[in-house]
Amino acid sequence: MVTARHAYTQRMSVSKPGREVHIRVPKTAELVARHLRKQIVRGELVEGDALPSETALMETFSISRPTLREAFRILESEGLIVVRRGAHGGARVQVPSSEVAAGYTGLVLQHRGTTLADVFAARVIVEAPAAAMVARMPDRAKRAKRLTEWLEEFEAAHDPSDYTAHFHGFNRLLVELTENETLMLLTSMLETISDAASTAHTIEPEVESRLIKRASKTRHTLIEHIAKGEADEAEDLFRRHLAEAGVMLQAAQGGRVIDVLG
Repeated sequence: MVTARHAYTQRMSVSKPGREVHIRVPKTAELVARHLRKQIVRGELVEGDALPSETALMETFSISRPTLREAFRILESEGLIVVRRGAHGGARVQVPSSEVAAGYTGLVLQHRGTTLADVFAARVIVEAPAAAMVARMPDRAKRAKRLTEWLEEFEAAHDPSDYTAHFHGFNRLLVELTENETLMLLTSMLETISDAASTAHTIEPEVESRLIKRASKTRHTLIEHIAKGEADEAEDLFRRHLAEAGVMLQAAQGGRVIDVLG
């Protein structure tokens, strides 16, 4: 059970004889939010699960309705629950997402005056090694085939001039093929931020045309390197491609600070 007494005990346990220790005592609502957050993150509560009624939760935690609703607001701000009011309302669980993490990170970067070039430079550092990681895998030929199939399906179903979708879609799959969850999260966050930052700006047709031609050629050469297990060559090619794309996009954007607010 989470109570105010529990918070006081935590404060006293860190005190040291002869020296006063100042520490902020968590509010009861924060402790309730922490308890529910652990259940969500550990998978004890899954996507779409309805939390117990307010009355039941108030009894479980021995808290008032305002305290419970404050705990709900904390979890809502973290994107971990959705609260609907009314007769058929209540709180339902949402799993942690890269979009929520990217949203807050994007706000921090925009406040710091970060440019799109800065974001793309980070993408080069983070994403380029993915090509070498896939090329070193025992079943690299199978993974290279998946990349080829993606290219063929994309070209058959999409406007060939849709460079943004081509760029992000292929890169996303390449990173997913590493099966590295941390790398997938970081690249997803950077992709979300760069997408949001780019929506307000357009790329000149001639610039986009050059990007598409370079991308198509690079993709096929990269797949060949991966299939042959040429890890260093694959990473070097992918790194140069990402860097060149970033330079061209930066020229098109004019060095503007990112804007994720729309």
